[in-house]
Amino acid sequence: MIDIRDERRQHGVEDGWIAVGAFAGAHGVRGDVRLKSFTEVPDAIFAYKSLHKGANGPLVKLKKLRADKEGFIVRVDGIADRDAAMLLKGKQLFVEREAFAEEDEDEFYLADLIGLEARDEAGQKIGFVRAVENFGAEDLLELILDAPLPGLGRYAFIPFRKALVPVVDIRAGFIGIAFADWRDTQVSEREDGEGEEGAE
Repeated sequence: MIDIRDERRQHGVEDGWIAVGAFAGAHGVRGDVRLKSFTEVPDAIFAYKSLHKGANGPLVKLKKLRADKEGFIVRVDGIADRDAAMLLKGKQLFVEREAFAEEDEDEFYLADLIGLEARDEAGQKIGFVRAVENFGAEDLLELILDAPLPGLGRYAFIPFRKALVPVVDIRAGFIGIAFADWRDTQVSEREDGEGEEGAE
């Protein structure tokens, strides 16, 4: 059985904590570290007063050296050589949830969506939100479905658009999906692809 709390934890969301970045390995021999930011504006990670290594973990002090193609090169207090920098690889940086601005009733953070129940047009539970991904074009909700779809399996990537996700109710713990409409686009795309292959 899938543990939703574990899924949230794996995607950087702990009770009262949100991951805002992660160390990606050493840079050079002086202890400099590569940092990947998860914030919408990458530089915003340096504006938080308290960054923690892990949820409720020790405080981490960073000094930004420069931007890098995959994020930033930073200096971390207490890290003086490459070996120590390598030990940080994969460690996530967390900020207390309270550090974020209080959202209005119709606003939320994407991290808040992880673990929410997903319901179809009829209000029936169809699965839950496993993650929020963005592969360059737009935000996608990754759902794990209760029942697999023929040809698609148990994983569904729903574009996070009002037309396909008309309801987001954080307090009630669910999102509403125009599931039939999304499924129709998947079927038509598959058929179009099959037609192209047959035309060759």
